[in-house]
Amino acid sequence: MNRIGLLGGTFDPVHKGHLAMARWALRVLQLDEIWFVPSLKTPLKDRRLTPFDIRVEMLQRALRPYRKMKICLIEQQLPTPSYTFHTVQALQRQFPQAQLTWIIGDDQAARLDQWYEYERLIQSIRFAVFSREGVQKKRPELVYIENFHHEASSTAVRRGQFSLTPRSVRSVIEQYGLYLDDIVDAYCCEKRARHCASMTALALELARAHGVDQRKTRIAGMLHDLAKDLDEAQAREWMKVYWPQMLDQSWKTWHPYIAQTWLKTRLYITDPEILEAVREHTSGKGKGALAKIIYIADKIDPGRGYDIRRQKEVCLRDLDEGFALIRKEQQEYLRKEGVNV
Repeated sequence: MNRIGLLGGTFDPVHKGHLAMARWALRVLQLDEIWFVPSLKTPLKDRRLTPFDIRVEMLQRALRPYRKMKICLIEQQLPTPSYTFHTVQALQRQFPQAQLTWIIGDDQAARLDQWYEYERLIQSIRFAVFSREGVQKKRPELVYIENFHHEASSTAVRRGQFSLTPRSVRSVIEQYGLYLDDIVDAYCCEKRARHCASMTALALELARAHGVDQRKTRIAGMLHDLAKDLDEAQAREWMKVYWPQMLDQSWKTWHPYIAQTWLKTRLYITDPEILEAVREHTSGKGKGALAKIIYIADKIDPGRGYDIRRQKEVCLRDLDEGFALIRKEQQEYLRKEGVNV
């Protein structure tokens, strides 16, 4: 009889904590295998999920090194929303000889009685709870594995803590440009987030007109102002480490450099076109098409409330001509404001 642990969830995305829990469960519960069971749609979550096939792709990459960890796609065969009770019934029909254990964390255990057909569910399958701390009041129908702690969470990863997920998963996140809205919301004020969304929409329009990569455009557009809401002390700490040669400049000019470094060191984005576009979005010194598009979109963002029809028409027709026009107008504006250019 195979002893199989079932680890269900959205895995949006899978992270190092999931893998640590699976490794520990294999040993402590003496299991033969762990099956990751990604849900199509979860009743108790109202957040819009990353498409199922992309979440499965991230799981496939993450589990590749582990012989005893597999993906179970049974919920593709079941009606939505994905109720654990239906999933368990279907698995027990397909694998009647298997001894199944459903693995959950503290957060899920705290609201287990809200799950569909809760009473029948706990009678039909063993539940193992991985608890971060010692449990004060244990429920006899559950098995507890205490003092399991891992700092990773899918929420933290979506908010830009990409070190908490395997490198193979990070490559999928970059490939599809995932979680950009979450990252912007985490580090930018509401006004700045609106600007990032508005200028990115214009940047994508320009990219389509000139055959520039849409994914790269969205990443650069959404993240170009990632560091602009840092205060002077925070910005100075970044500059001391990564850009000491630029410390003599006004601290308000530092954010493009910090944003580029942030993308490289925390989000693991190494694409040179994206990094150039972010670094030069205020200077206009970028040479590539993407850098020019991000510079233009930032300067004539429709969200600023100006009439940009003339500039936009030129930029859509001819990128280089439009870039030169916007840069000239920007330099004239700065001179008028008494800024050396």
